[in-house]
Amino acid sequence: MKRLIVYFHYDPLGQIDTACRVAVEAMAHYGEVFFISNGTLRPADRAWAASVTLTCRERENKGLDVGAYKEALAVIGRGRLARYDELVLMNFTLAGPVCSLASMFAAMEARPELAFWGLTRHYAMKSRRFGGRSGEVPEHLQSHFLAVRAPLLHSEDFWQYWQKMPLPKSYEESIANHETRFTAHFANLGCRWDSYVDTKDLQDVFVNPIMACPRELLENRGCPFFKRRSFFTPYADELRRTDGTAARTLYDYVKQETNYPVDLLLAALLQRQPLEALARELHWQYVLPDAAPVEPAPELAAQGLALLHLPISEVEKADSVTAWYTREAARRADEALAQAAALFAKEPMLGVLSPAVPLWPAARQSRDADWQAARPALQGKVNVPLGQDPPPAPACGWALVRLAAVAGGDTLPAITAPEDAWLLPLKAQQNGFFSASFTTAAQSAAAADQLALHYQQAADPKAVAKQFGRLVKHKLKK
Repeated sequence: MKRLIVYFHYDPLGQIDTACRVAVEAMAHYGEVFFISNGTLRPADRAWAASVTLTCRERENKGLDVGAYKEALAVIGRGRLARYDELVLMNFTLAGPVCSLASMFAAMEARPELAFWGLTRHYAMKSRRFGGRSGEVPEHLQSHFLAVRAPLLHSEDFWQYWQKMPLPKSYEESIANHETRFTAHFANLGCRWDSYVDTKDLQDVFVNPIMACPRELLENRGCPFFKRRSFFTPYADELRRTDGTAARTLYDYVKQETNYPVDLLLAALLQRQPLEALARELHWQYVLPDAAPVEPAPELAAQGLALLHLPISEVEKADSVTAWYTREAARRADEALAQAAALFAKEPMLGVLSPAVPLWPAARQSRDADWQAARPALQGKVNVPLGQDPPPAPACGWALVRLAAVAGGDTLPAITAPEDAWLLPLKAQQNGFFSASFTTAAQSAAAADQLALHYQQAADPKAVAKQFGRLVKHKLKK
């Protein structure tokens, strides 16, 4: 089968990261690749694309994936496309493959009755965001990987579909006007379709299996790709459809059971996504045992580490309870130091580690306020995006720091103000390292009980009203 692969790429920095390169090189074994990027590539990245693809084209960042596919098809033209038996429209949001693509292409080539097929499907749901005026999202193949075959590929219907497609102005418009419409549009014309990954038994469990249970698809259903968005999608969205562990279990599987360079993907995401989004999805929080014997102080310098003592911020001083818990964490630093240092040997991308913010609610509130106050001044000091919520950062008197992550040498940056403490994990992120916090086993157990109580109270209207009244009363006192 003669196959053309149109691969859509976008990167705000003009880079073709490792995840894209691995995917393109793998796909190039199964067809000719037309690489199209929304933006200007760096010279080295442009040279790489030109060396491994049939065509490398750069365009204005307009119209998202739909705009890129429309332009690619216009450039290719119907006459040239008539040489191919199958067209694959694929985009950079997929990472992988974690296994050979031979099984996928062999399985789908054995199904000549299909006019088009895809990697995965999304099941029907109601959504004003993606369903347009009707709010109805039909079951459909997901647009990150669509394969269209002759004779549909060469039909007037296919070309009219793209010619009439308006350029989307937003992610939501792209989903509503193309992704959720493509499958039904051609199915209504009598075209048969299917997905390679069989998730029919999950239809009543998850509407979007590749995001909800990616490890299951990779480990047990032969899916060669996963969504890079798994590692940074808004965590509140995850909790509306899953138990919140999907990204971490995916990472562990890919890291431990495959040869895919997932840490290189993570390094690229650290340059493009807020640290707090990655930290929540990947649960960059460790639990240290309680009552651990005090081990001899580790040779930190020999490990490229340094212990950093931090002053208590003005916000913490204003709250005596928070200040007390903070001093306690600082006082117990020696008890945790050896275990904390061991984590750096286990996690080569770990840059900064510190005790977690105390569970005392006012401590979290102070932390959020501190971040919002510091955020404007931090915007121009680092080249990584800042999220609305605070990233993992030293908050409780001390931190253990990998010198290479923040200094690039053998000295620590000066910490003279709260703003400097926020800069520490952001500089590590800029250098390709993540930051994390740790709790004791007792704190972790208490957090689970607090969460259970929160769920219980959230389900009780009286408790919600009472809590709201307390909040109003507290605000009025200020």
